[in-house]
Amino acid sequence: MKHTGDGSGESDAGLRLRMRSEERRISSQHERLDALCQDVYTRIDEAGPTRARADFEIFVTALDAHMTVEEDIYFPAIHGLRAETGEELSHLVEAHGALRRAVEEIARRLEEGDREGARSELDQLALAVSQHEREEEDLLARITRGSLNALGPSSPSS
Repeated sequence: MKHTGDGSGESDAGLRLRMRSEERRISSQHERLDALCQDVYTRIDEAGPTRARADFEIFVTALDAHMTVEEDIYFPAIHGLRAETGEELSHLVEAHGALRRAVEEIARRLEEGDREGARSELDQLALAVSQHEREEEDLLARITRGSLNALGPSSPSS
């Protein structure tokens, strides 16, 4: 690595490595959430909505924990690193609210024993989660590829 004399190149490289590690961690969590969602879908088909509730609760707990970690840790860290991502991060947090509302609707349908309605809502949730995951991963990829300065200054005052 070329030494710049001020340590910024080393800092940039170290920060990029940490961000890439977090990018992989988030991607892995997304894959696990997708698998849990598929488990619920399978359970609805095989055992019906009442028996699917336990699998759904596991999925909901994992999804909520993941979104909470993003909202409380990852997104603020990204915003601190790249203030210009604020609008995108706000959009992602708003999407979390929509996902939580969809989860509530599925829970209601499962509680009512509405197999078709639960399956249909779960299909829509799976698509929304998939799109949301892509948006998150695209944002992280833009930040972690190349120089962290490539997106511009990290704060409006820089």
